[in-house]
Amino acid sequence: MTGQQRIAKFILVSSMLIMGACGLMYEYVLSVMGNYLMGTSHEQIFIIIGLMLFAMGIGSLTQRIFTGYLLETFLLIEIFIGLLGGYSGIAIYAAHASWESFEIILYSFAFLVGALIGMEIPVLIRINEQYSESLRVNLSEILSMDYIGSLLGAFLFTYVLLLHFSLAKIGFLLGLANASLALLGIIFFWKLMSWRYVVAAFLVFVIPALMAGYFLADDWSLQIEQRYYRDPIVFRKTTKFQHIVLTKRADRVNLYLNGHLQLSSMDEHIYHEYLVHVPMQLASTRKRVLVLGGGDGMAVREILKYSDVEQVVLVDIDPGVTELASKQKDLVALNNGSLRDAKVVKISPRGVKPGEVSDLGIINRRDIAFLDHHLYPVAKIHLVHLDADQFIANVEGKFDIVIIDFPDPGMLELAKLYSLDFYRNLNKRLHPHSLVSMQSGSPFYTREAFQCIGKTMERSGFHVLPYHGSVPSFMGDWGWHLAVPATRSIAEIKAKIADMAKISVSTIFITAEVLRASFVFGKNYFSGGEEIRINTKMNPILVHYYKNSWKKW
Repeated sequence: MTGQQRIAKFILVSSMLIMGACGLMYEYVLSVMGNYLMGTSHEQIFIIIGLMLFAMGIGSLTQRIFTGYLLETFLLIEIFIGLLGGYSGIAIYAAHASWESFEIILYSFAFLVGALIGMEIPVLIRINEQYSESLRVNLSEILSMDYIGSLLGAFLFTYVLLLHFSLAKIGFLLGLANASLALLGIIFFWKLMSWRYVVAAFLVFVIPALMAGYFLADDWSLQIEQRYYRDPIVFRKTTKFQHIVLTKRADRVNLYLNGHLQLSSMDEHIYHEYLVHVPMQLASTRKRVLVLGGGDGMAVREILKYSDVEQVVLVDIDPGVTELASKQKDLVALNNGSLRDAKVVKISPRGVKPGEVSDLGIINRRDIAFLDHHLYPVAKIHLVHLDADQFIANVEGKFDIVIIDFPDPGMLELAKLYSLDFYRNLNKRLHPHSLVSMQSGSPFYTREAFQCIGKTMERSGFHVLPYHGSVPSFMGDWGWHLAVPATRSIAEIKAKIADMAKISVSTIFITAEVLRASFVFGKNYFSGGEEIRINTKMNPILVHYYKNSWKKW
């Protein structure tokens, strides 16, 4: 083999490494797009990856029609993969914003990109045949690079691209990678190609188009995304875990995660007062409080109204949310700066460490005559960025109050936080006198899911009382569960509820009368729930209940 042939072989084999990485990352980009836009991550991941693999098979069959001009064919395939894959994200996003049946666009891009990927591998094997001593060597060289490239692509997408670039920009970066391979091929194999000028002409058009798309991607996506929201977007960011959007018009501030409303400044106090003050008012001891979720700091704001609270541990998986809530002026105003002095705790992969602690205080502004603005210590707050399931399984010590503020269980990765195993581990972190409040969705719109959460908590060793109230921005009736360890008398809790005369801290909405009434449901409200099953990690039936409930509306 001559030196020129060795270089050609190296270029072809190296190209397969890059192609393998890009091919897998295209699958990831389209799957994540399906997750963000349709809110059903596990379904879209399975469907899109399956569809693309099927399309790869179709592409592998189709490439048999190319009997000549293999170099030109391969380079054109790379160019078209780059163009389609590069613009896929922004095109799908635009279709979702303006067309009800946008799934056709999503699946069409997945099929076309998959088919082209299916073509490129066997075509490259056929080209490399003249540089390999045998079919055995040829296949091992090309396919091994494809598989190694897939692993590299998985790490690159997860730990680099998804953390530093938007999905739209990732698509354009991958497109430029494919176009760069085509450019390298044109340069090296120029004299061997008969249709060299045709291929070069396509590339001259595609590379500037992809570069323009990359630099304009954020502006385009902002213009498209604004169509989803009635108020102007003032902040948007995609983290490793979710897409965060903050909107504002006049005094109305709304926070969205993956397109779903998490809070509105118009009525978030209603939601958080129900979530926090019900267990806090009924507690006999509340020195150590755990908040799971609630990275916006609103629940912590309510907890810090109690002077006997000594420690708050806030566990939220996404530092992007807590950073926003501790720095963005509108959210800081809403949560009264409840996270402003918190320090991010570094967690050992093998367990949970206590990390750093900051004194957290409030300024006494009640005595206006003396202008007393002294900072009085209220509590110590720990901020832990970790999956709540891992935290509960590994943390040491016990808590007096646990406030659980997770998103609704519409995805598999969230269903585990409502599972039998999770609640059993939670039970181990409680004193006999402890209380737990759990965000549980709408008992009206998602009745089966609401009942499933309650039944699962009961099966794990809790006494459970459901309660509800009206939260207008959440479409009205919203629900929570109050839980106590089975070792504690539920009759005692009911008696405390019945005897409550007043709320001991300042509130905007909730009163003792409102609190008592929240435990009352209408006649036959939960009739027909006898067949509801419990939710486990191995059988996340809660996702099914949740989705089916919303389909009825």
